[in-house]
Amino acid sequence: MNDMSDVSGSFRRRQRLAPEDLASPELLRLLLRLGLPAMFGLSINAAHHTINMIFVGMIGEDQIAAIMIVLPVLMLIAAFGEGIGVGVATEVGRTLGAGNRSRAGAIASISLAAGVVFGAASAIAIVAFPDLLLFGATPALQPLAQHYLMIVAVSVPLTMAQIILDFLAIAEGNARFSMWTLVACFALNMILDPIMIFGFGLGLQGVAIATILSQLVALCIYAAYHARRLGTVRLTFGWRWGDIGYLRPVLAVGAPTTLTSLATAGAIAAVVSLAGTYHGEAGIAGVGIALRLLAVGTLPVIGISLGAQSILSFAWGRGDTARMLSAARILTVVTSAVSGAYGLGALVFSEELASFFTGDAVVIGIAAQAIIATHLPLLLFGLRQTVLILFQAQGRPKAAVVIGLAQNGYLLFPLLALLPPFFGFSGLLAAMFLASALTGLLSAVCLARTLSALRQRSADHLTSIRPYPSFCP
Repeated sequence: MNDMSDVSGSFRRRQRLAPEDLASPELLRLLLRLGLPAMFGLSINAAHHTINMIFVGMIGEDQIAAIMIVLPVLMLIAAFGEGIGVGVATEVGRTLGAGNRSRAGAIASISLAAGVVFGAASAIAIVAFPDLLLFGATPALQPLAQHYLMIVAVSVPLTMAQIILDFLAIAEGNARFSMWTLVACFALNMILDPIMIFGFGLGLQGVAIATILSQLVALCIYAAYHARRLGTVRLTFGWRWGDIGYLRPVLAVGAPTTLTSLATAGAIAAVVSLAGTYHGEAGIAGVGIALRLLAVGTLPVIGISLGAQSILSFAWGRGDTARMLSAARILTVVTSAVSGAYGLGALVFSEELASFFTGDAVVIGIAAQAIIATHLPLLLFGLRQTVLILFQAQGRPKAAVVIGLAQNGYLLFPLLALLPPFFGFSGLLAAMFLASALTGLLSAVCLARTLSALRQRSADHLTSIRPYPSFCP
């Protein structure tokens, strides 16, 4: 009897950790079961970074500014991890949809290895050339930022591995496992932060050490997950050198995400530098607070869309156009509602939100202005994220690049070159607002045309969506 109970309990545990059926006919339920855990996981991520900033703000505004100086460097490296993650998630989803599990495992294994190698090389580059990476640091911030960056360098390979493993879990339909792993990682990080910062008196370096310890725990959880073969995809070290060819489609699909993240890192560096030019450390801290709050609103929307991406990629692999259309419609409604609600809340309570991070009236005033400029266009962010994920699932990297690079790339930088020289800090805020708003409008047009093409192909009972609408490449 006890043996039977043990077997039954083990079976139930495996069922709870098993991936979802991506072919389930209950599409809305499936999207919620995949999207909500991913949304919750990234929301915890945003909350973790926000609470980090609150703890750091207790030390001083210079420490907040130092983190903002280092942030573009970390985003620059994470951009490649996110690109590989999106690429492997899309390719694994399509391959599973086509019924080829062995190839899916080979794609996942070689992609993980490539990410870790890149992370190790990046860590060596950071240690070797720290001064070249701290763009926009004032003489007062340079030592703080450099000490923080040198410790964070150790976490870079760990970050790459965790990003790819998170995407892989979501791709095989196990967003719940990804969510609980993220929850464990970030909860531990939030517990360790005050202990390291105040208990051991490590200050800003304590934040970096807490991050590294939390990442190690998350990677141990993923190691157990794959060692026990709880997922659909089998990671292996037995791949051949010929399997490196699998990286080509992974990198091609992930390139828009990488380029978008690179552009975002560059944009943050430029914005922070300009804010420092007009208002010094207070300007850097104020804009940094606004950008951190913006992440709190955008990461949940990205989480929902990541959960939906596995559904869209799987449907595309099966040639199920009608299912793609239905999933895209649902995703549009959900992402727009979430981003719109958060954007409106941030606009109404801009000063109150800024005051959580600092008691400095000057910093609060700057942050409140920046919150309004960055969060008003958030009402359209759901459309941008939906069409981006739809393009990636269809294997349309050129179209994804057009959308991905708009907000923090080819729209923002010309505006930064044009407006701040004439209007100062107000011009900086106007550039940030206009770039985001124009991106939202472009996304709305592309999404409408793409959904129209999906409807037409679905009505004709075709399994391909080519030719694509001419407006979107």
